[in-house]
Amino acid sequence: MGGIPVEERKHALKEILRQLHEGVSPEEVKEKFRQIIEDVGPEEIARIEQEIINEGVSREEIQKLCEVHLAVFREQLQRQKVEAKPENPVNILLEEHNALQQRLEKLATLTEKIKQADDPEAVKEEIFQLKSLAAELLDAEKHYLREENVLFPALEKHGITEPPAIMWMEHDKLRESKKLLKNLLENHDKMDFQAFKNKLTEVANAIRNSLSSHLFKENNILFPTALRVVTEQEWAEIRREFDEIGYCSFTPEKAIKETAAVLEKIEAKKASVPIEGT
Repeated sequence: MGGIPVEERKHALKEILRQLHEGVSPEEVKEKFRQIIEDVGPEEIARIEQEIINEGVSREEIQKLCEVHLAVFREQLQRQKVEAKPENPVNILLEEHNALQQRLEKLATLTEKIKQADDPEAVKEEIFQLKSLAAELLDAEKHYLREENVLFPALEKHGITEPPAIMWMEHDKLRESKKLLKNLLENHDKMDFQAFKNKLTEVANAIRNSLSSHLFKENNILFPTALRVVTEQEWAEIRREFDEIGYCSFTPEKAIKETAAVLEKIEAKKASVPIEGT
């Protein structure tokens, strides 16, 4: 890692955390953050964050640092693409992220239509569609479980422990928000329509903002790190364990079939290795 020494980077990042804790916005500190990590890749950033947490900084504070990271690099990272071979299991997660992003866009459209209505009868169809959409968002549970129980432990074996822990913490918050949306829609007819619209807008915006940010972090920080540190043999085992947990209703079948190739390659390699004594 060239440029600024690690200890100096950590001290500077802690100073940014102190400013964020005091109420300074991510926009105000993003230029300083950019200078600190301009020549550092996602894996190195993850390791620095790990060391800062080991020194007593909470995961909640590190999550604030993630938001600054996004403010600095969102435009740059959006021009890049996660480089993964077609058979890599990360592609399943990426395709599911694409599907979830599409559903967030639909959530915004339906919520806006309901918000503009004066009569609940005029948006019965939109409310019905939102109920279906809420169920699909909740169906992301197997996606979370595959990350939490398979991908995250694989990263932890390579010393990447805190970024997965932060992502898991965000999963739990998203679970609660999505349950809140489902319950709100199930009980909308028991509420004053204006109160329902206000609450729906609040909950839908919270889900859209937090889930979009979460997907971006995983796509541009967590997954590239995994692609660098996880071995081919480990990816084959990850793929097997993905199958055991299962997939979501919106998981593209094409991605599942393509990633089966990683298992075939490993099995072919095993078959080509001579057995001792033969």
